[in-house]
Amino acid sequence: MIEIPAGNINAYENVYEALRREVKEECDLEITNIIDHYRGPIRESKKRDKTFVFKPFLCQQALQTNAGLPWIGFVFLCEVKGEPHLEPTEAKDPQWLTIAELRQLIKTKPAKFFPIQLPVLEYFIRYWKNR
Repeated sequence: MIEIPAGNINAYENVYEALRREVKEECDLEITNIIDHYRGPIRESKKRDKTFVFKPFLCQQALQTNAGLPWIGFVFLCEVKGEPHLEPTEAKDPQWLTIAELRQLIKTKPAKFFPIQLPVLEYFIRYWKNR
């Protein structure tokens, strides 16, 4: 099964901190740049509430899953440094694909992909083509 790295945001964790943490935990890579996103300033109220606005590369909502767990995904497009080093429990056979290889695999073997992530990858290919 081919899938992109993913993870959870801890309670009150900044989404950007979660992004860096998950990429490091799952791939042992360091993010050097986040592409096509917006990150506003953190605002704090007198009641000590904190908030900020952000726009990831893409959002995705699962409307129904076999596991029965609702979720909303924030997808970020990142540049990284390093080579992926994964624990055997995290992934098998990590590899980089070119855009052409990804496009061909989606076209010829869509069942090889984690189904929930397939629309994200198809969107990414269209985005990259129109860049």
